Amino acid sequence: MNKPVTDATRIGRASGAKAAEFQELYDFDAAAQTLTSAVFPYDSQIHRAHVVMLAKQDILTAEEASAILKGLERADDLAAADASLRTYLPYEAALKREIGNVAGKMHIGRSRNDLANAGKRMFLRDQLLRTIGAVTDLHEAVVNKAADHLETVMVVYTQRKEAQPITLGHYLMAISENLSKNLDRYRELYPRINQCPLGAAATAGTGWPLDRDLTARLLGFDGLVVNSIEGVAGWDHVAEFAFDNAIFLAGLSRLASEIQLWSTDEYQMAELDSSFAGTSSIMPQKKNPDSLERSRKAAFAAMGPLVGILTSLNGIEYQYSAARVELEPRSIDAMIAATHAMTGVVRTLHANKAQMLRYAAENYATMTDLTDMLVRQIGIDYREAHEIVARVVITAIDRGIKADRIGLALVQEAAVAQIGHEIAVTEADIADALDPVQNVRRRKGKGMPAPESVREAIEDARKALKRDRIWLNDALKALAAADRELQQQVAAIAA
Repeated sequence: MNKPVTDATRIGRASGAKAAEFQELYDFDAAAQTLTSAVFPYDSQIHRAHVVMLAKQDILTAEEASAILKGLERADDLAAADASLRTYLPYEAALKREIGNVAGKMHIGRSRNDLANAGKRMFLRDQLLRTIGAVTDLHEAVVNKAADHLETVMVVYTQRKEAQPITLGHYLMAISENLSKNLDRYRELYPRINQCPLGAAATAGTGWPLDRDLTARLLGFDGLVVNSIEGVAGWDHVAEFAFDNAIFLAGLSRLASEIQLWSTDEYQMAELDSSFAGTSSIMPQKKNPDSLERSRKAAFAAMGPLVGILTSLNGIEYQYSAARVELEPRSIDAMIAATHAMTGVVRTLHANKAQMLRYAAENYATMTDLTDMLVRQIGIDYREAHEIVARVVITAIDRGIKADRIGLALVQEAAVAQIGHEIAVTEADIADALDPVQNVRRRKGKGMPAPESVREAIEDARKALKRDRIWLNDALKALAAADRELQQQVAAIAA
């Protein structure tokens, strides 16, 4: 994904090559498939697995099974050229024209209902693994960037107001923890999607002696949707995928929003790499955060499928229904494109360390540590110390004094005004409390911003990433093994 692409439309401050991950945000929409076309390859696998199972159960003769399996290759070629053949009945009719009436026996013991549910589960299964891979790549980019900024002191905001000093590494490890939870949700969903409904037929099952477990194994499913009604009525896995996507993309959008704020001309805390920025056709000074805004747009669009799916389930009975809203390929492609783009944004982001430190030093983010120092040094209660420091801040703002210029005289003035007498603190005590670097180093607890604490979090995250990669690789290997077994079974029967 790192190879830049040439784009002659890039001018002004954004001139130069556009990152491939950024270009994907422009390209995914035009390339999106319909759900019918996206699911068709899985339907073809299902046909083959079903025919193999029918032959092994002596429901089809070896000759019948061989004829059908050979005919499927020709029918697939026809469907590749004609999208109208990618739905079942036109496809079956095309197969029948190729091999005769024996084609009709392929449908023994099943319905379009369980066929459709199985094909869509296989499609969503692969899309889920694709999603897990993309989110894992983003997570790794975030952790690597955090490791580069253990000492990059900045301000953390609450309610868009400067709060306290942290480091960029600490901030990014918060994003890391959020991504870990998203990956947990996606992995937990996988076994619920990866259940085979075949054998449920229309809803009541079938009197034919099917081997449901064999079909499931040949298609890479972990197990069965056991009850035949749930096999065709179950849709919670679709809603759950849409829900998990909405949660993940909400977090991704918040990260994009934060980076966009940091990169404004007023903040100047960070700079987007030019390969992830756009420009204006009229204003040559503009370096637009297009990758961030298009990623956020994809996140906003993810809410629609979730609401539509849940509303459709609420509006129908517990049975098979064509009224259920699907999770369309375009929605998933948008999410993947946004994830890839944000991975590149994070990987190439330029932090303005000097500006970050200046804000942390000058703009009163160190006042909590000044308050804590008063409590420790003179033993007053926290609320009294809080009021003294509030007076310090009000006076400093009125007089145009930045936080790092606050001295002993101003603190004593505020103390006298609040409690009626001076307090036993020194200029050195105040300077130490107001140093944002020391503010960060004092916070050594687990999950806090001190470099050693962030380093420990990074080590834990990298172990988790390694486990995530192994899990994904194992899932892909299991599907590949199932596919090999199916191909071997087909080859043996069709020989």
